Amino acid sequence: MSTSMIPLIALGSAGLYSVAMIAMKFWWKLPGVGLGLLIVATLLAGATLELAALRDERLGIIYTGILGAEVVLIAIASFFLFGENFSYREGFGIALVILGTALAWA
Repeated sequence: MSTSMIPLIALGSAGLYSVAMIAMKFWWKLPGVGLGLLIVATLLAGATLELAALRDERLGIIYTGILGAEVVLIAIASFFLFGENFSYREGFGIALVILGTALAWA
């Protein structure tokens, strides 16, 4: 696999994990087989992409990239889908995660 694809694969994994997390948040409003299958399918697909990325890259780099992307994606979803707001402290924490991820991948 081309190393230039690894960041895209990690981002895809983060996106799938984020979809699973968002679906979990909806679970308490709309539980059902379809939502349960979506959660399981996106977790399995996210893990599969993570495994592919780990084949050619270090564990710490992949973990940091996926976690950093998840933080951003979940923050966006929580703001726009659920109307959740962030305190300045939480916003600063999100910014630190982004900065740390950028430093690790630089």
